[in-house]
Amino acid sequence: MSMKVRMAAGRFFGAFPLVVNRQPQQGSVDLHSHVFKELVVILSGKGVHYSGRDAYDIMAGDCFVVEEAHGYRESRDLNLVNVLFIPDRLPLPWNEARKLPGYHAFFALEPRYRKLHNFRSRLRLSPPQLSRVSALIDDMEKELKAQSPGFEIMATALFIELVGFLSRAYARMQGAHYSGLLGLSEVISHLERNYAEEIRMRDLAEMASMSESGLLRAFRSATGHSPIDYLIRLRIRQACGLLRQENMKVTEVAYRTGFNDSNYFSRQFRRVMGMSPREHRRGRRIAVD
Repeated sequence: MSMKVRMAAGRFFGAFPLVVNRQPQQGSVDLHSHVFKELVVILSGKGVHYSGRDAYDIMAGDCFVVEEAHGYRESRDLNLVNVLFIPDRLPLPWNEARKLPGYHAFFALEPRYRKLHNFRSRLRLSPPQLSRVSALIDDMEKELKAQSPGFEIMATALFIELVGFLSRAYARMQGAHYSGLLGLSEVISHLERNYAEEIRMRDLAEMASMSESGLLRAFRSATGHSPIDYLIRLRIRQACGLLRQENMKVTEVAYRTGFNDSNYFSRQFRRVMGMSPREHRRGRRIAVD
Protein backbone atom coordinates (compact mmCIF):
# COMPACT_ATOMS: atom_id res chain seq x y z
CA MET A 1 0.00 0.00 0.00
CA SER A 2 1.37 3.43 -0.89
CA MET A 3 2.22 5.88 1.85
CA LYS A 4 -0.04 8.88 2.32
CA VAL A 5 1.78 12.20 1.76
CA ARG A 6 0.67 15.53 3.20
CA MET A 7 1.45 18.41 0.86
CA ALA A 8 2.34 21.78 2.35
CA ALA A 9 1.03 25.03 0.89
CA GLY A 10 4.56 26.25 0.16
CA ARG A 11 4.95 23.58 -2.51
CA PHE A 12 2.32 25.27 -4.69
CA PHE A 13 1.67 28.81 -3.48
CA GLY A 14 3.67 31.99 -3.67
CA ALA A 15 2.47 35.17 -2.02
CA PHE A 16 -1.05 34.84 -3.45
CA PRO A 17 -3.32 32.07 -2.09
CA LEU A 18 -4.82 30.95 -5.42
CA VAL A 19 -3.26 28.58 -7.96
CA VAL A 20 -4.41 26.86 -11.16
CA ASN A 21 -2.73 23.47 -11.49
CA ARG A 22 -3.32 21.66 -14.79
CA GLN A 23 -2.88 17.93 -15.28
CA PRO A 24 -3.55 17.32 -19.01
CA GLN A 25 -2.38 13.71 -18.77
CA GLN A 26 -3.19 12.76 -15.22
CA GLY A 27 -1.71 9.38 -14.41
CA SER A 28 -1.80 7.41 -11.20
CA VAL A 29 -1.26 9.48 -8.08
CA ASP A 30 -0.63 7.99 -4.66
CA LEU A 31 -2.81 8.85 -1.71
CA HIS A 32 -2.03 12.37 -0.49
CA SER A 33 -3.62 15.23 1.43
CA HIS A 34 -3.03 18.97 1.69
CA VAL A 35 -3.42 21.88 4.04
CA PHE A 36 -5.37 23.85 1.42
CA LYS A 37 -8.65 23.41 -0.48
CA GLU A 38 -8.76 21.80 -3.92
CA LEU A 39 -11.48 22.20 -6.54
CA VAL A 40 -11.23 19.52 -9.22
CA VAL A 41 -12.73 19.85 -12.71
CA ILE A 42 -12.53 16.88 -15.09
CA LEU A 43 -12.15 18.28 -18.61
CA SER A 44 -12.00 15.00 -20.54
CA GLY A 45 -11.18 11.33 -20.24
CA LYS A 46 -11.97 8.89 -17.45
CA GLY A 47 -10.36 7.46 -14.35
CA VAL A 48 -10.87 6.48 -10.73
CA HIS A 49 -10.68 8.91 -7.85
CA TYR A 50 -10.05 7.23 -4.52
CA SER A 51 -9.64 8.04 -0.85
CA GLY A 52 -8.38 5.83 1.94
CA ARG A 53 -11.48 3.60 1.88
CA ASP A 54 -13.52 4.44 -1.21
CA ALA A 55 -13.10 4.67 -4.98
CA TYR A 56 -15.31 6.34 -7.59
CA ASP A 57 -15.34 6.47 -11.37
CA ILE A 58 -14.89 9.99 -12.75
CA MET A 59 -15.42 11.38 -16.23
CA ALA A 60 -15.65 14.64 -18.20
CA GLY A 61 -17.89 17.21 -16.51
CA ASP A 62 -17.39 15.92 -12.98
CA CYS A 63 -16.59 18.71 -10.57
CA PHE A 64 -15.91 18.24 -6.87
CA VAL A 65 -14.13 19.63 -3.84
CA VAL A 66 -11.43 17.60 -2.08
CA GLU A 67 -11.17 17.79 1.70
CA GLU A 68 -9.53 14.47 2.60
CA ALA A 69 -6.63 12.33 1.44
CA HIS A 70 -7.14 11.23 -2.17
CA GLY A 71 -5.45 9.93 -5.29
CA TYR A 72 -6.04 8.78 -8.89
CA ARG A 73 -5.69 5.48 -10.71
CA GLU A 74 -6.86 3.65 -13.85
CA SER A 75 -6.56 6.86 -15.86
CA ARG A 76 -7.74 6.78 -19.48
CA ASP A 77 -6.77 10.03 -21.22
CA LEU A 78 -7.68 11.82 -18.00
CA ASN A 79 -7.40 15.59 -18.37
CA LEU A 80 -8.21 17.65 -15.28
CA VAL A 81 -7.54 21.01 -13.71
CA ASN A 82 -7.19 21.75 -10.01
CA VAL A 83 -7.96 25.16 -8.53
CA LEU A 84 -6.04 25.33 -5.25
CA PHE A 85 -6.93 27.98 -2.69
CA ILE A 86 -6.51 28.91 0.95
CA PRO A 87 -9.89 30.30 2.10
CA ASP A 88 -8.58 32.15 5.14
CA ARG A 89 -6.10 34.09 3.03
CA LEU A 90 -8.28 34.74 0.00
CA PRO A 91 -10.23 38.02 0.22
CA LEU A 92 -13.62 36.71 -0.82
CA PRO A 93 -17.08 37.81 0.38
CA TRP A 94 -17.61 34.45 2.10
CA ASN A 95 -20.60 35.81 4.06
CA GLU A 96 -22.37 36.55 0.77
CA ALA A 97 -21.41 33.16 -0.70
CA ARG A 98 -22.95 31.44 2.32
CA LYS A 99 -26.33 32.89 1.37
CA LEU A 100 -26.36 30.70 -1.77
CA PRO A 101 -27.99 27.29 -1.09
CA GLY A 102 -25.84 25.62 -3.71
CA TYR A 103 -22.67 26.95 -2.07
CA HIS A 104 -23.21 24.94 1.10
CA ALA A 105 -24.33 21.86 -0.83
CA PHE A 106 -21.37 21.84 -3.20
CA PHE A 107 -18.48 23.22 -1.17
CA ALA A 108 -19.33 21.87 2.30
CA LEU A 109 -21.99 19.16 2.39
CA GLU A 110 -21.23 17.00 -0.68
CA PRO A 111 -17.62 16.25 0.38
CA ARG A 112 -18.86 15.13 3.81
CA TYR A 113 -21.71 13.02 2.42
CA ARG A 114 -19.67 11.53 -0.46
CA LYS A 115 -19.27 8.09 1.06
CA LEU A 116 -22.93 7.88 2.12
CA HIS A 117 -24.12 8.72 -1.40
CA ASN A 118 -21.37 6.75 -3.14
CA PHE A 119 -20.43 9.98 -4.96
CA ARG A 120 -23.78 10.05 -6.79
CA SER A 121 -24.40 13.54 -5.41
CA ARG A 122 -21.41 14.99 -7.26
CA LEU A 123 -21.81 17.99 -9.56
CA ARG A 124 -21.75 16.87 -13.20
CA LEU A 125 -21.57 19.82 -15.55
CA SER A 126 -23.26 19.82 -18.93
CA PRO A 127 -21.02 20.52 -21.96
CA PRO A 128 -22.03 24.23 -22.06
CA GLN A 129 -21.49 24.53 -18.30
CA LEU A 130 -18.11 22.81 -18.56
CA SER A 131 -17.13 25.18 -21.36
CA ARG A 132 -18.06 28.19 -19.20
CA VAL A 133 -16.14 26.87 -16.20
CA SER A 134 -13.12 26.06 -18.37
CA ALA A 135 -13.14 29.59 -19.79
CA LEU A 136 -13.26 31.14 -16.31
CA ILE A 137 -10.33 29.00 -15.19
CA ASP A 138 -8.40 29.87 -18.38
CA ASP A 139 -8.80 33.59 -17.68
CA MET A 140 -7.87 33.10 -14.04
CA GLU A 141 -4.74 31.21 -15.03
CA LYS A 142 -3.71 33.96 -17.45
CA GLU A 143 -3.99 36.59 -14.71
CA LEU A 144 -2.04 34.48 -12.24
CA LYS A 145 0.74 33.75 -14.75
CA ALA A 146 1.09 37.28 -16.15
CA GLN A 147 0.98 38.94 -12.71
CA SER A 148 0.30 42.31 -14.30
CA PRO A 149 -0.57 45.17 -11.93
CA GLY A 150 -3.91 44.36 -10.32
CA PHE A 151 -3.75 40.64 -11.11
CA GLU A 152 -4.80 39.80 -7.55
CA ILE A 153 -8.13 41.58 -7.81
CA MET A 154 -8.77 40.24 -11.33
CA ALA A 155 -7.99 36.63 -10.35
CA THR A 156 -10.09 36.97 -7.19
CA ALA A 157 -13.03 38.36 -9.18
CA LEU A 158 -12.85 35.41 -11.58
CA PHE A 159 -12.71 32.97 -8.67
CA ILE A 160 -15.77 34.63 -7.11
CA GLU A 161 -17.60 34.22 -10.42
CA LEU A 162 -16.52 30.57 -10.53
CA VAL A 163 -17.80 29.95 -6.98
CA GLY A 164 -21.12 31.60 -7.81
CA PHE A 165 -21.53 29.71 -11.08
CA LEU A 166 -20.82 26.32 -9.49
CA SER A 167 -23.10 27.08 -6.55
CA ARG A 168 -25.98 27.93 -8.88
CA ALA A 169 -25.26 24.89 -11.04
CA TYR A 170 -25.43 22.58 -8.04
CA ALA A 171 -28.66 24.19 -6.84
CA ARG A 172 -30.26 23.15 -10.15
CA MET A 173 -29.27 19.48 -9.84
CA GLN A 174 -32.20 17.07 -9.60
CA GLY A 175 -32.57 13.61 -8.11
CA ALA A 176 -32.95 11.88 -4.78
CA HIS A 177 -29.26 12.13 -3.95
CA TYR A 178 -29.33 15.90 -4.36
CA SER A 179 -32.64 16.75 -2.70
CA GLY A 180 -31.51 16.01 0.86
CA LEU A 181 -28.30 18.03 0.51
CA LEU A 182 -30.10 20.91 -1.18
CA GLY A 183 -32.84 20.92 1.48
CA LEU A 184 -30.25 21.05 4.23
CA SER A 185 -28.29 23.66 2.30
CA GLU A 186 -31.44 25.78 1.92
CA VAL A 187 -31.86 25.74 5.70
CA ILE A 188 -28.27 26.86 6.25
CA SER A 189 -28.62 29.63 3.66
CA HIS A 190 -31.90 30.74 5.24
CA LEU A 191 -30.12 31.07 8.58
CA GLU A 192 -27.29 33.02 6.95
CA ARG A 193 -29.73 35.43 5.29
CA ASN A 194 -32.11 35.84 8.22
CA TYR A 195 -29.92 35.39 11.28
CA ALA A 196 -31.46 38.40 13.08
CA GLU A 197 -35.04 37.18 12.67
CA GLU A 198 -37.04 34.77 14.81
CA ILE A 199 -36.29 31.22 13.69
CA ARG A 200 -38.54 28.23 14.42
CA MET A 201 -37.50 24.60 14.04
CA ARG A 202 -40.79 23.59 12.47
CA ASP A 203 -40.31 26.17 9.71
CA LEU A 204 -36.78 24.93 9.05
CA ALA A 205 -37.95 21.31 8.96
CA GLU A 206 -40.68 22.20 6.45
CA MET A 207 -38.11 24.05 4.34
CA ALA A 208 -35.88 20.96 4.26
CA SER A 209 -38.82 18.57 3.73
CA MET A 210 -37.77 16.68 6.87
CA SER A 211 -39.20 15.98 10.28
CA GLU A 212 -37.80 18.12 13.07
CA SER A 213 -35.91 15.15 14.51
CA GLY A 214 -34.61 14.21 11.05
CA LEU A 215 -33.41 17.76 10.44
CA LEU A 216 -31.72 17.86 13.83
CA ARG A 217 -29.80 14.66 13.08
CA ALA A 218 -28.85 15.70 9.55
CA PHE A 219 -27.87 19.22 10.57
CA ARG A 220 -25.72 18.04 13.46
CA SER A 221 -24.05 15.45 11.22
CA ALA A 222 -23.27 18.08 8.57
CA THR A 223 -22.17 20.98 10.77
CA GLY A 224 -21.38 19.54 14.19
CA HIS A 225 -24.01 21.80 15.74
CA SER A 226 -27.77 21.88 16.20
CA PRO A 227 -29.61 24.47 14.06
CA ILE A 228 -30.11 26.70 17.12
CA ASP A 229 -26.47 26.54 18.18
CA TYR A 230 -25.42 27.18 14.57
CA LEU A 231 -27.70 30.24 14.56
CA ILE A 232 -26.23 31.52 17.82
CA ARG A 233 -22.70 31.12 16.47
CA LEU A 234 -23.73 32.88 13.27
CA ARG A 235 -25.15 35.77 15.27
CA ILE A 236 -21.95 35.95 17.31
CA ARG A 237 -19.89 36.01 14.11
CA GLN A 238 -21.94 38.94 12.84
CA ALA A 239 -21.68 40.64 16.23
CA CYS A 240 -17.89 40.45 16.08
CA GLY A 241 -17.95 42.62 12.97
CA LEU A 242 -20.31 45.16 14.51
CA LEU A 243 -18.22 45.40 17.67
CA ARG A 244 -15.42 46.86 15.57
CA GLN A 245 -17.61 49.96 15.23
CA GLU A 246 -16.65 51.83 18.39
CA ASN A 247 -19.73 54.07 18.26
CA MET A 248 -22.14 51.11 18.55
CA LYS A 249 -23.09 50.08 22.08
CA VAL A 250 -22.95 46.40 23.06
CA THR A 251 -26.70 46.44 23.71
CA GLU A 252 -27.36 47.74 20.20
CA VAL A 253 -25.07 45.07 18.74
CA ALA A 254 -27.08 42.43 20.61
CA TYR A 255 -30.40 43.64 19.21
CA ARG A 256 -29.00 44.09 15.69
CA THR A 257 -27.91 40.45 15.62
CA GLY A 258 -31.15 38.89 16.86
CA PHE A 259 -30.64 38.79 20.63
CA ASN A 260 -33.56 40.27 22.58
CA ASP A 261 -31.65 40.21 25.88
CA SER A 262 -28.22 41.83 26.13
CA ASN A 263 -27.31 39.71 29.18
CA TYR A 264 -28.12 36.52 27.27
CA PHE A 265 -26.07 37.87 24.36
CA SER A 266 -23.08 38.44 26.64
CA ARG A 267 -23.36 34.92 28.10
CA GLN A 268 -23.54 33.31 24.66
CA PHE A 269 -20.70 35.50 23.38
CA ARG A 270 -18.47 34.35 26.24
CA ARG A 271 -19.47 30.71 25.68
CA VAL A 272 -18.58 30.84 21.99
CA MET A 273 -15.65 33.26 22.02
CA GLY A 274 -14.18 32.66 25.45
CA MET A 275 -14.38 36.36 26.32
CA SER A 276 -16.92 39.13 26.81
CA PRO A 277 -18.05 41.43 23.97
CA ARG A 278 -16.16 44.31 25.62
CA GLU A 279 -12.97 42.27 25.83
CA HIS A 280 -13.34 41.40 22.15
CA ARG A 281 -13.81 45.08 21.34
CA ARG A 282 -10.58 45.92 23.18
CA GLY A 283 -8.67 43.69 20.81
CA ARG A 284 -8.65 40.11 22.11
CA ARG A 285 -10.16 38.69 18.92
CA ILE A 286 -10.50 34.99 18.20
CA ALA A 287 -12.05 33.53 15.03
CA VAL A 288 -15.47 31.98 15.64
CA ASP A 289 -16.14 28.52 14.15
